[in-house]
Amino acid sequence: MNFTQFKNLFEKKEVTEYKNKAVHTPLVSICIQTYNQASYIKESLDAILSQKINFSIELLLGDDDSTDGTREICIAYAKKYPEKIRLFFHHRMNNISVSGKPTGIFNSLYNIFSSRGKFIAYCDGDDLWDDTYKLQKQVDYLRANPNTSFTYHEVKLIDKNGLLISNNSDLKLSERDFTSTQLKKAFIQPPISTWCFRNQIKDIPIEFTKIFNGDNFWMSLLGNYGDGKYLENIKPSFYRIHPASIWSTAEKSFQLKSKFETYSYLSKYYKRKKDKNLSEHFKSRANNYAKMIFKYYLKRKKMLEIIKFLKFYLQTLQL
Repeated sequence: MNFTQFKNLFEKKEVTEYKNKAVHTPLVSICIQTYNQASYIKESLDAILSQKINFSIELLLGDDDSTDGTREICIAYAKKYPEKIRLFFHHRMNNISVSGKPTGIFNSLYNIFSSRGKFIAYCDGDDLWDDTYKLQKQVDYLRANPNTSFTYHEVKLIDKNGLLISNNSDLKLSERDFTSTQLKKAFIQPPISTWCFRNQIKDIPIEFTKIFNGDNFWMSLLGNYGDGKYLENIKPSFYRIHPASIWSTAEKSFQLKSKFETYSYLSKYYKRKKDKNLSEHFKSRANNYAKMIFKYYLKRKKMLEIIKFLKFYLQTLQL
């Protein structure tokens, strides 16, 4: 799916770009997606704009029709930094819902397709970079190591007030290098707000638009272009957990079903690409999550939910 196909499928109302003087050939495109994050977006943008770098950048700032003042903040920054910020005005009618919940898929993919840089860095509007040399270190490594697809680094969890939350042990599992093969299998996913990767994926699978949590899917795609490098010399970025976070506040059953869908559609994608090994790998992982979901509902004696998921399971895994 290229940009034109993407817009034909999902753009019901045209996205407009705020006037700017951004460079047409930046080395790095920084993708920032935001929706109703007025309490956090200034801090996020300030941290990005304070990066100490020796190359050109563009900030692709996509506001998903916020109603809390976020859009006005974005406009103020776009006016102040017209040579760096490309602000996109999105519309809720374009929003792609998954399992009845709104997502940032349209906003995110629109930024990715619009990126003109050789490399892409990623940061949600409620997350925060803390190392002013982060981008320089990541780009320097990618330039020197052509077999590396993307780089990432440590992350810490913070609450809505910016206070540290006890480290999640799962995050520590991603603090290592990954081979191309390991990336494609998407066993462990470094938080996307730490990523800087090569802008090589021009044909985005339609399956990507059908899942709520696309980070694992995207990491698997990046694995087709090289290895992953953990850079320990970068200060941690901050991933914010707050009441408006759709994923972190979602019910356990929803998170399990989202993982099931992600691996099911990865299986379908690789089957379509005629990669039998990866297709079977992700089908097996999807089945593991299906078992967890059935156990979850059985333990709570939710027989109606079991019947509903069984139908969903049979439909989804028709590979």
